[in-house]
Amino acid sequence: MGPSATRTALKELVKVLNRAKTQTALPANAARKHALFEPVALVLLSLATVGTAWCSFQAAVWGGVSQRTMNLSAVSGRRAAANQLQATQMGLLDVLLFSQYINARVESNDALSRFYAERFRSEAKTAFEAWMATRPFENPNAPAHPFVTNLYQPRLLAEAGLAEAESQRLWQQAGEAGRTSRSYVLITVLLASALFCGGTASKFEALWIRRAVLALGLAAFVFATARVSLLPIQI
Repeated sequence: MGPSATRTALKELVKVLNRAKTQTALPANAARKHALFEPVALVLLSLATVGTAWCSFQAAVWGGVSQRTMNLSAVSGRRAAANQLQATQMGLLDVLLFSQYINARVESNDALSRFYAERFRSEAKTAFEAWMATRPFENPNAPAHPFVTNLYQPRLLAEAGLAEAESQRLWQQAGEAGRTSRSYVLITVLLASALFCGGTASKFEALWIRRAVLALGLAAFVFATARVSLLPIQI
């Protein structure tokens, strides 16, 4: 082989080595360029998994709180209804005794009128004494009977009002707890979507699809985290 042939062979060898070096450098640069893809996906998978478990727990807890508070509201409602019914029955008894008292007084039967007056219940007796203090048989401006609201104040009726108010308050709390539980369920769905995106992003061949899927998962995770920060926590 002559000197010219040797130089030509060396030039070809140099070209082949340069092409091989270039082809080897490109994947290395690409690998360095996307070195953060897998760590980001791993962090997303870890946080989304923990967040999904936590939000599922909170959804279950708040669902239990809602049900328990709703039961308490029902108990207070039944107590209010029972007190109202009993107050109505006691009120009928008071009105009946007062009617008998008036009849005995009209008949000028003092002994019988005292008999009925002494048997008024404590609430009716208090109202009756306040009514008599207004001199109703002489004063035309006096109340027509002692069962007006500013004189006659049954204890059971007042307790019924308090129980009804408590029932309404508990019912509202049950509704708020139910809405909180549903919000946690929605966030669980968002975190599950982020978990799916983080787990499948690396499976696609096209780089832009991998980036888009991972970005979608990150967006779902950030939105879910922002929503969680606005919700109450029950332990």
